[in-house]
Amino acid sequence: MLAVRFWRHNYLNPADWKWLRQYQDVINNREDRLPEVGRYNAGQKLLYWVIVACLTGLLLSGIVIWRAYFSFYFPISVVRLASVLHALCAFVLIASIIVHIYAAHLGQGSVHAMTRGP
Repeated sequence: MLAVRFWRHNYLNPADWKWLRQYQDVINNREDRLPEVGRYNAGQKLLYWVIVACLTGLLLSGIVIWRAYFSFYFPISVVRLASVLHALCAFVLIASIIVHIYAAHLGQGSVHAMTRGP
């Protein structure tokens, strides 16, 4: 439900692509050189799409590999492929969240904004 609610706020527009191309300015906190961002910056939008894709992959592959109820409906090769997909989605999701936490501490004033407001 939450993914559907924020769907329209997370489309990448041309300013977002420009923001991504200027990653060195993002890393070095030179916000005056970056294009204007709306509600979310391009990094947050990318994280949204990674989370949506990975959670969908985890759900679908999890159903396939759920031995007690569903796995006997699928050939063993599909179950094995689903297991690899499940692990890959989990790895990408965890790595993305770690990068997101690191980026929050990297950005000047972002922890203050998260805990006390802008």
